Order: sequence, then C-alpha cells, then structure tokens
Amino acid sequence: MTDTFGDTLPVWIALTAVGAVALGAVLAIPGTPPPDTTAVANAVSVVAAGEHAAARTIPVDASAVRVRPTSLGLRNDAGAAHASLPGVTPASTPALRRVLHGDPPLAVYPSSAAFRAAVADAGANATDADWRSTDGPLTVRHVVNGGVDVTLLG
Repeated sequence: MTDTFGDTLPVWIALTAVGAVALGAVLAIPGTPPPDTTAVANAVSVVAAGEHAAARTIPVDASAVRVRPTSLGLRNDAGAAHASLPGVTPASTPALRRVLHGDPPLAVYPSSAAFRAAVADAGANATDADWRSTDGPLTVRHVVNGGVDVTLLG
C-alpha cells in the first residue's frame, strides 16, 4: 500500500512551475493604472476652443510629463500614455509659467511683441521636448492679448 506512482515527481514539478509562473504574472501587474491622458487632452481642447481667455487646472497621476505642440505624454510607475492636443505652447520658461499661472502678459513682458516672440520660441523649441518631472496638476490657459492668441500648458 505504500507504493508510489512513477509519475508523481514530474506532476509535482509541473504544478510547482505553473504556480511560480502564475505568481510571477500576478506580481507583474502594476498597482496603479497608467495616467489618463484622454481626460487631460479633453480639458485642454475645451479651454483652447474658447473664444475668450480661460484657464483650468487638471489633476494628473503622473511623475513625469512631456508637452509638445501637438502631443502630451504622461508617465508613472505603470507606464506611459500619450494623447494628441489641438496645438498648445508649453510653458517652458519662468516668464511663460508666470503667464500660465495668471499674471497678465504685459506684466511679465515689456510688450505684446516680446510676448509673441517668447511664445514663438517656446513653440519652436518644444518639438523635441523631453520628459520632465512633475508632482502636481497641469494647468492650461488660453491667453488672448495684443494680437496673440495662444494656449499655454504646463
């Protein structure tokens, strides 16, 4: 009655291997989902489409952001997500960030021409923008001033 079957050891080895693979698959699932770029892109589109100046703060669950004139990338521990944008200018300089956060352009720049030049430079330099760290919400602001009509994002 104490006889063993010849295939018992291979069965146990196979079951152990299957269990290890299943455990590895479960542990590989990220604890948080990738960032929601669709919600951010929709909010940016709403602000950008307005005829008047507008602003909105958008909470994001991301550790890094990449803003380019026609695309947005958000990244966290679960991975990266990307979305198309309607044409924005990244607020990549301290002066543009001041405008983004509510300062009037003419309080930051000496003239509308200087503001226009800063917007053009930021847009031209943003086509190859890299990831930068972020720890809070993104802000989008549509600014209409002195013939300049721009949507800033940062």
